[in-house]
Amino acid sequence: MNATLDEETQLSRTFRIPSLLTNSFRAVLDHYDGQIVRIQANGSVTTTNQTLVDELREYGVVREQETNHRLQIDYTQLGGDESGAPDNPLDDEAIEAICEELTTLDTDEISVEPDLSVTSMTVRVTDDRLAEVTPAQTSEFDLQFVADPAEEAVREATRRRNSERGLYTDLGFNVKNLNLRSVVETATLYTEQSDGRYMSWQGPEDIRPKLSEQLVIRINQHILPEEYGTLKPYQVTDDQVLDIANDDFDDLDSEGGER
Repeated sequence: MNATLDEETQLSRTFRIPSLLTNSFRAVLDHYDGQIVRIQANGSVTTTNQTLVDELREYGVVREQETNHRLQIDYTQLGGDESGAPDNPLDDEAIEAICEELTTLDTDEISVEPDLSVTSMTVRVTDDRLAEVTPAQTSEFDLQFVADPAEEAVREATRRRNSERGLYTDLGFNVKNLNLRSVVETATLYTEQSDGRYMSWQGPEDIRPKLSEQLVIRINQHILPEEYGTLKPYQVTDDQVLDIANDDFDDLDSEGGER
């Protein structure tokens, strides 16, 4: 009897995962800039040149050449001097240089700013409001996000949130969300006493995430950018698959989304 009740409780439980309804490099850079301690992103553009071969003009022979230009970013903040300042801070100067490099992906065919698709990102935040709802002894945390394909319930909302950036129309991005995978107290990264992991989720196939409802609510309210932040409700279905709870997204496109 107890086993049956446990199974029913597990099957009916809804997990809420903090998520960004974007995977735009420019979007996360605008909001987090110097808080980013790790980010991987990539982008590419293909241009085609066609030339009619003069000596074979009457036969309609055209010579075509494609040029593919790729840009990848694999940034990890490197430790610095005794003051704790990093050797390679993501400061205004670095951001300006990176954005200038993005212009190399610009072509006459796109009418928006060139961008990169973020595959993973870790931001370091200091916030007492997160410490208050965890066993943490300090208030500094690393939050890791990973890009996953946007589920059907959030695809249209994700498209709308990024319409001005032209990610899917002009730049050919796949529709993805940056879902929060882990929250770790940074002080514990250098000790063996505790792993300091106050949230852990392996992605949409993981039906048993480790999380605190209070923690994810505060992350959504205080850490995620208002324009893109939301809490995704997932449910374990009767075939032990974690599906997004479509009914809980009725108000997602309302002003400010689910905050």
